[in-house]
Amino acid sequence: MNTIGKKFAYGVIASILVLIVAGCARAAAPAPEMASYEAPVEEQMAGEMALPAEPGRAAADYAGIERLIIRNAWLDLVVPDTEATLDEVNDLVDELGGYVVESNLNQYQEGLQAYVTLRIPAESLDDALERIRALATEVRGERVSGQDVTEDYVDLQSRLRYLEATEARLLEFLEEAEDTEAALAVYENLQQIQADIEQVKGKIQFLEQSAAMATITLDITPDELAQPIQVGGWHPEGTLRNAFQTLIRVLQFLVDAAIVILVLVIPVLVVIAIPLVGLFFLIRTIVRRRRARKAKQA
Repeated sequence: MNTIGKKFAYGVIASILVLIVAGCARAAAPAPEMASYEAPVEEQMAGEMALPAEPGRAAADYAGIERLIIRNAWLDLVVPDTEATLDEVNDLVDELGGYVVESNLNQYQEGLQAYVTLRIPAESLDDALERIRALATEVRGERVSGQDVTEDYVDLQSRLRYLEATEARLLEFLEEAEDTEAALAVYENLQQIQADIEQVKGKIQFLEQSAAMATITLDITPDELAQPIQVGGWHPEGTLRNAFQTLIRVLQFLVDAAIVILVLVIPVLVVIAIPLVGLFFLIRTIVRRRRARKAKQA
């Protein structure tokens, strides 16, 4: 086969492989055996590089697989002392090998209110919730949920095996390339496959880490702040405090909007308006001159 034919064959075969993988393939089977007769060179290379068709999602068996569950919990607590409770929670997180993701504190006259998000090993979630409940004088709300991602996890692993099999075939094909152009054609497709492999590995790692560490969100309110406001038998249950918080948010929004308008919107409008104003005066000057000229001629 001449050089042009070989280059064409390399390019076509490598492109076919990328199209196969782009169809979200999730598993790879052994390549089919070569035919007993001697086929043309293009057909032989295509046969060596051929990969099986993608297995359907329904073919996967999830029955014997350990479930992968992402667990989350939320607690609304009333405590005697917010700072002391936060210290206890931090000690508990350190003891269980977890970490604090986010912590927001609001200081009021009645006490300190806290919103905390933390992550701990999933197997310690039940024990952690029980110990956190013991820190509170009242648990006003609780929610525990779980998300089953087993199917997505198994599909990603199957896809990774298929991509790695394709990568191995392309590497073999790259070694067999006889000229630079053919090698470059295969190499470009190989780079795309390797990028897909890294992406799938990242998704698998994210699911594993999310399932390994449970997330707990805590709303911590001190006893004094949790008490309802009473005026002549009226129990607004903190309506005044909520209204004040809403007012603060509105004021923050207005200040942010003013900053955006002064720093961004007005300069942009000025830049746009300058040429338009100049064009307006130019047109007006031309019109006036024409009118004056006509007046003189009249």
